[in-house]
Amino acid sequence: MTRWGKVICLLAVAMAFIVAATPGFAEAKKYTLRIQCIYPETSYVPQMIKQFVAKAEEYTKGQVEIKLFWPGQLVSAKKGFDSVSKGTVEGLVSALIYYGGTLKEGKVEWLPFTWRDPKEAYDLYVNGGFLDLMRKATQKQNVQYLFPVMAGTMGCMTNFPVNNLDDFKGKKMRAPGLDGPIVKLLGASPVSLSAKEIYMSLQRGTVDGVVYPYYTLSTYKLYEVIKYAILPGFHTPAMTGLYLNLDFWKSLTPELQVALNKAGIETFYASSLKSPEWDQSALKAAEGKGVKVMELSQADVAKVRKMCMPLWDKVGGATPLSKELVDLMKSYLQKKGAL
Repeated sequence: MTRWGKVICLLAVAMAFIVAATPGFAEAKKYTLRIQCIYPETSYVPQMIKQFVAKAEEYTKGQVEIKLFWPGQLVSAKKGFDSVSKGTVEGLVSALIYYGGTLKEGKVEWLPFTWRDPKEAYDLYVNGGFLDLMRKATQKQNVQYLFPVMAGTMGCMTNFPVNNLDDFKGKKMRAPGLDGPIVKLLGASPVSLSAKEIYMSLQRGTVDGVVYPYYTLSTYKLYEVIKYAILPGFHTPAMTGLYLNLDFWKSLTPELQVALNKAGIETFYASSLKSPEWDQSALKAAEGKGVKVMELSQADVAKVRKMCMPLWDKVGGATPLSKELVDLMKSYLQKKGAL
């Protein structure tokens, strides 16, 4: 090989190294994000998660491939949080109230009579610092709280009229989690039932009412076994979310983290618009089937919220972060004139 030939070869090799090291020329690393969703594919929360997937794949330019799995396909709902913490799966769509024994701060999201509407909830999480604190809590369990998803209002649906709070006395109400103590304070007896048992229990009169999402009047056909829907709800709206394994999150480039966060917050906002639509659609359809919608007076609502304060303080006393979250909630609602 001639002298000039050797020079040209060396230049070609050097150019190859430069091109390979230049962003845009090297093939970008691909990531696979498997998300276990505990809710059936046809329900409302998965509809929002599918929107997130489309946005995320667009914003990451396909670098993050997202695969959705439905109830039980990878792990059970019961093992969901532990599985995402350990990295058995990279992502989980669920509600933190199910894992209150592991993540005590998750109970704060499910305190009754907190934010009064989706707009207030979105503002508290995104602009009020609530999501930042929730992320601090989940990160201690090796989980990144990517974004919340609003899941419609959870309120009382009964087979007895509720003109005032005294009408709850002596009744039996299916009331899960933190709703049980409030139902008890109202003079009713909280009953534990699985979702599958609700319809038959109402039909047989085993319970007189339930605290459950209003949209189940349509999706579970509860309008067939319910006579009254009582406003406002206990959770307006209820909150679910997408949680990622923290090691997976840290393995992403800063640019990909920004892209996923952007897709997540946009989806959270979209759920704030959809949540009241789900409520209104279900309540309107139920009224057409003979269900009567009743509304508590503002005085009664204020009374119930005051009754909730000892429960808020009890949940807030579980951990220092729980207290921060409850204090932040109180401060925010006081500024809004709700407390």
